[in-house]
Amino acid sequence: MLFKLLGGSLVILSCSMIGFLIAGQYQLRPKILRNLQTAISMLETEINYGHSPLPEALKNIAKKCDKVISELFLNTVKYISERSGLTAGEAWEKALEDFFPNSNLSRADMEILSAFGKYLGATDIQDQIKNIKLTLIHLRQQEVAALEERQKNEKLWRYLGVLSGIMVFLLLY
Repeated sequence: MLFKLLGGSLVILSCSMIGFLIAGQYQLRPKILRNLQTAISMLETEINYGHSPLPEALKNIAKKCDKVISELFLNTVKYISERSGLTAGEAWEKALEDFFPNSNLSRADMEILSAFGKYLGATDIQDQIKNIKLTLIHLRQQEVAALEERQKNEKLWRYLGVLSGIMVFLLLY
């Protein structure tokens, strides 16, 4: 009897943990989107007021932002600096390809970031600022959608994990 209860509690605990892990994934996307907005706003400041060359501006931003986001900017600088003939936009695109698999971002988020990169370093300062502002607007919209999705799905997965654990326990015993 003791082993049944111990085994049952382990089943409930493990199913609950799976539910909580999946629910935790919904917390990451809004955070990453918010950090991206901050980093891109810093890029706007660097371009508009600092008049820094793009690789230097990207390095400065990488030092100041979240570790996950800094990798995106550092990889862009790395691809620009390799002297392999990549434009800033192509380097950004390549860095995005490295960034996407571990980022918890949606395809729509990546399309916004990809569109942002197409004009990176390819136009004058005013057009770059306009592109940055447009990108920030789109990222804010995506963040709002991600927060709504999080609010809806986070509780669902937590409850689903606990209840499925209880259901398995009841079915087995």
